[in-house]
Amino acid sequence: MQHTLRVSVLLVLLALVCTRAAPLPVGAVSSMSNAAADLRALKSYTAAVEVYERIAGLSPHDPDPLLSIGEMYLTQRHWLPAIDAFNRALARQGNCGMAQAGLATATWERGERLEALALWQIALANQPTLTEARLRLALAYLNLNRPAEAEATLHAILVSGSGRFGEGEGNPPGQESIASAHLYLAMIYALDDAEGARRQLAAIPNDGPQPVVATRDYMLAALKQSAADSEAAAAKTLGLAFVQIEQWQLARDALERALALDPTDAETMAFLGHVESQLGRPAMDHLAAAVAARPEWPLGHYLLGLYYVKYGLADLAIAGFQETLRLDPGNAQAQPDLARAYTSVGNYLDAEYAYRAAAEAAPEDLTFQLALAHFYADHSLRVTDRGLAAAHAAADLAPDDPRGRDLLGWMYFLAGDRQKARLHLLSALQLDREQPSTYYHLGMLYQALGQQEAAHSAFLRAIDLDTDGWYRERAQAASNDE
Repeated sequence: MQHTLRVSVLLVLLALVCTRAAPLPVGAVSSMSNAAADLRALKSYTAAVEVYERIAGLSPHDPDPLLSIGEMYLTQRHWLPAIDAFNRALARQGNCGMAQAGLATATWERGERLEALALWQIALANQPTLTEARLRLALAYLNLNRPAEAEATLHAILVSGSGRFGEGEGNPPGQESIASAHLYLAMIYALDDAEGARRQLAAIPNDGPQPVVATRDYMLAALKQSAADSEAAAAKTLGLAFVQIEQWQLARDALERALALDPTDAETMAFLGHVESQLGRPAMDHLAAAVAARPEWPLGHYLLGLYYVKYGLADLAIAGFQETLRLDPGNAQAQPDLARAYTSVGNYLDAEYAYRAAAEAAPEDLTFQLALAHFYADHSLRVTDRGLAAAHAAADLAPDDPRGRDLLGWMYFLAGDRQKARLHLLSALQLDREQPSTYYHLGMLYQALGQQEAAHSAFLRAIDLDTDGWYRERAQAASNDE
């Protein structure tokens, strides 16, 4: 009720601003800010952006509304609009650390790494209490293979948390940032100072952020295992652990050391090649050497197949995955990768066979059941028989999972049964109010039913909630077609 009242007040205020027929009421900007904050909390980002833009127009020297706009675009992973918003904020306040930090994040995500690094450094020089920016800077140093600078930056977070840094400059960093700093320091120490790594991990409390605690426990297990290994095996163990948590530069350092100590280890060669591929470095030599050294090892062929996928070499990827499955017929994971490679060259018959093989090999794995159903839906193939059956299998496997229910509703829509489509899509919405695909599918359903206002609202919600861009782009296109 309070939210509805604030939005109603906002609409009246906007009408006054747009017509300019009367002076702006006292407290109008404050009321608009409250309404915009409510919209943002509800993740109604499109509407919130419109309000903050109005506020920015009424407050031409205040960077705050533009900062809010930029932060919402970061949440949506909408990088170019975020960059624009932060640059406009900087035009109003050139030393605004928050705008520089936001600009750094968007710039980094667009692949402009060194420029982002410089922006984080400038942001912290202007506003040293931006702990999240300091943590991002440390991770950037790690990603760029500058561990000494990463270590110094992480220590600065811990020092500020102890109250010995930046006195009088704001609140100390939160416990999540402190726990993360301990975790990343442990990763840096793991290869050369196992005891130091354990001390950092021990400083993370059990009631800390769940993802940090889970990674802490994983790293403790890896350190325990490596302690019983030879030097080469220990480095390999840590390297593989870093692969699992996608710390690619640290994985590369560990696996390079392991390979230098044991140049004949095909597993180390293969995973080093995989890591190099993730880092955008030449990887073929290590991957090919691993396959040559152990031609009957299925994982080597699988990693080589993933490398070919990354560079769009579909035929070679297909050959790699086929060899993986010849050597390991029960490898369900390789089947969807093979199916996607087949799909990329338009071979839907073999793609269907591979997806079905994965689903049959792991009938209790929802991921594979959803992949099969998505294949039929995405390509409008055999919707009324096999597609619906696959979607029902996924929904029945996990009745409380909104993904299966959403996909079943969409499959009924494609099959022409709009009543059942609506039933299942609304059921998915009850299970998860923030799943963008459900809103997109509902928008398409409402549009087909001629309910244009409901369709527009659903498309707008999909645009607000989607962080990958896939549904956002399609919802925008569908909305423009109304």
